Amino acid sequence: MCGILGIFSRSSATSRNLTEQDAARLHHRGPDGQGIFSDTNISLGHTRLSILDLSELGRQPMTHQDGNLTITYNGEVYNYIEIREQLRNKGQTFTSNSDTEVILSAYRRWGPSCLDRFRGMFAFAIWDKQRQALFLARDRCGEKPLYYWQDDKHFIFASELKALIPLLPSPPRLNTAAVDMYLHFQYTPEPFTLLDSVYKLPAAHHATITRDSWHIQPVRYWNIEDLPERDGDPASLIREELERAVILTLRSDVPVGVALSGGIDSGAIAALTSRHYPEPMHAFSVGYPGRPPYDEREQAKELAKQLGMIFHEVELPVDTFVGFFPQLIRIMDEPIADPAAFGHYAIPRAAADLGIKVLLTGIGGDEVFWGYEWTRRSVRANQLRMALRKAPWILRTLRSDSKIGNAMGRISSTGKIPAAVRGMAQLLLEIGGGNTPEDQLVFLGNTPDFANAFRFKSPCYGPAMRSLSPDTPYTPTIGMPKKPEDIPAAVLRLLFETWLTSNCLNLGDRVSMSVGVESRLPFMDKGLIELAMGLRHSRTDHNMGHKAWLTEAMRNVLPQDILQRPKRGFQPPVHSWLSGVVGMYGQQLRDGNLVREEILTKEGVNSLLCNTAPLHGANLFFTYKLVLLENWYQWITAGSE
Repeated sequence: MCGILGIFSRSSATSRNLTEQDAARLHHRGPDGQGIFSDTNISLGHTRLSILDLSELGRQPMTHQDGNLTITYNGEVYNYIEIREQLRNKGQTFTSNSDTEVILSAYRRWGPSCLDRFRGMFAFAIWDKQRQALFLARDRCGEKPLYYWQDDKHFIFASELKALIPLLPSPPRLNTAAVDMYLHFQYTPEPFTLLDSVYKLPAAHHATITRDSWHIQPVRYWNIEDLPERDGDPASLIREELERAVILTLRSDVPVGVALSGGIDSGAIAALTSRHYPEPMHAFSVGYPGRPPYDEREQAKELAKQLGMIFHEVELPVDTFVGFFPQLIRIMDEPIADPAAFGHYAIPRAAADLGIKVLLTGIGGDEVFWGYEWTRRSVRANQLRMALRKAPWILRTLRSDSKIGNAMGRISSTGKIPAAVRGMAQLLLEIGGGNTPEDQLVFLGNTPDFANAFRFKSPCYGPAMRSLSPDTPYTPTIGMPKKPEDIPAAVLRLLFETWLTSNCLNLGDRVSMSVGVESRLPFMDKGLIELAMGLRHSRTDHNMGHKAWLTEAMRNVLPQDILQRPKRGFQPPVHSWLSGVVGMYGQQLRDGNLVREEILTKEGVNSLLCNTAPLHGANLFFTYKLVLLENWYQWITAGSE
């Protein structure tokens, strides 16, 4: 795990080289060393977090033995040993024990198709001196970041904005369309960022840019909607594949720990890890003063004891979060308004304090195995809407008759009515009266946080936002599958491309790398995802309840009480945290950059701040998103140092 950056100049007359100071901005991602490679038209930088092959033979940027290919690489290819053997059988020799050299040799042998063989998380750039071409690639799920910017003279990329922006000719302005997206999503969905002309290479894509063809066109190389069918018993196959993924992610030349909550995802990783790690592993869990009902430290501690792990707990007082907020903004690198961010930071921080540089987590289990009720409901809503196309008058009536919509709302919230009827009323309400256009899949449009932004944004938007085109540049939900059985895969694809990549994985990478800890996610393994999606070709599991396949796979691996425990997720004391931040930093909105640049109006800001204190929900969270954006933008415009 490392930090990468680079400058590709179209002309030698305007060529620029990186400096040690440029690379040092990513020191937190790679505190064990740094290097710069410069040649005509190209300069590549790297900061190293030593995990595999701790010797100098593994340092980067690394040039292939043939002298033509040079790489700067962030991440891990867990199956590098197997790929190295394949290449050795084809006559390739190696001078190191690093996965970096394997990637270089694999690209030399197979070109871009080498990506099909990699199981891991990665973002890398390979310079081909002979072709004068720069090849960039990112892993399937987007665990590792890659930002870029381009004009007619330079193509510049980096792992984080804080390293990219100082390399640009001038600080970029806010992208108003992306600001609008952020206020709905709570993050900026890929490939966009909040800054004009700054983009992310999307997950599961590669791209090549040459001096002759000065244009970057990302190419998708993997899609969960297009995976081959698999047969067999889901429980046994998933258990075997998850254990295989755990074994691969345990490959490390430094100590490994595990983030442990009281749930099935992290519990499964911990239980399978304990079978294959040669010594007692350190487990880390987070909690809150007073041990409220959502504090799961006791359950985590009990499981750690059963598995023979060394247990550590971290407690997070509210005042600590409020005081740490400005530093957390810099750590996150771009605004992600997930209230759980501080808790996710605390775990790798505790691991780093004990000298543990690799941390396995259960992130991804919810996304692969239907852990969210709202995604299962999205499948049902889209399938119902597809069925109602044969009776379009029903949809028209639902959309046009407010009395019917109000009736559906009452039915869906009345406890005396059978659950099946309440559920059907809720689905009709979502497909008929929500914020989703008819040509798009029902997905986030009806979730409370996304929908509430429509209510709050208009009164506070300034002239810069009022001129936005009604046609948003980001429409991942466009295009209804032709058959109802294809809808579950389409919904999961949307989940991966939005919430998983831009919120969960983006946040997880920043908070762990800020303290020089590599987070590894067995649930994001290529083999496991392809197995689960392949099995779904011939059977469904979204309608079987919460994580049905994973629960069955973990029988006789995890205690029954964990398998039966209702999903809680990571639940910090949200109201206390958010109201503390708004109370401490909200005044900066009144005369801040967002008001000066007419993103917001002063009157709208005053109204929000005056009306936030007595509320416990949507208004508070919307205001928190604005406070986070304002503080981040102040930092960016000040130079992000």
